[in-house]
Amino acid sequence: MACLVFCSVGGATVSAAVPPDNGSVVSPCYLYTDSVNCNLTISGGVASCKSTVYGISGTTTKIVVTQTLQVKDGMSWRKITDWSKTFNSWYCSYPNSFSPIGSGTYRVKTVAKVYKGTSYETVTVYSAEVLY
Repeated sequence: MACLVFCSVGGATVSAAVPPDNGSVVSPCYLYTDSVNCNLTISGGVASCKSTVYGISGTTTKIVVTQTLQVKDGMSWRKITDWSKTFNSWYCSYPNSFSPIGSGTYRVKTVAKVYKGTSYETVTVYSAEVLY
């Protein structure tokens, strides 16, 4: 199963296939983004999420990251909680945690808006699924 990564620049949307469950993307469709990755670990009933975004030094001016912790609910995914933060930098590392976590299959969705001035592109990636 492959996942899709969607990016949008100036109203146009481009999609690229990414190998399954790798939690990261590097794609030539981006103007301001070098890479985005996210990972999820669960231990002792605590879900630890981390998103890392590398823009381009000297080009990227701001990064807005939204993380969403999701649990599998049948054939779809349901939101448990989310976090957002703005970084006035070309790079960011954004850790968060949530507890208590019950049994289930979890993943983290990361949406990064990567800016150059007032223009931005949106990159969406998913972590590997974690069974707990």
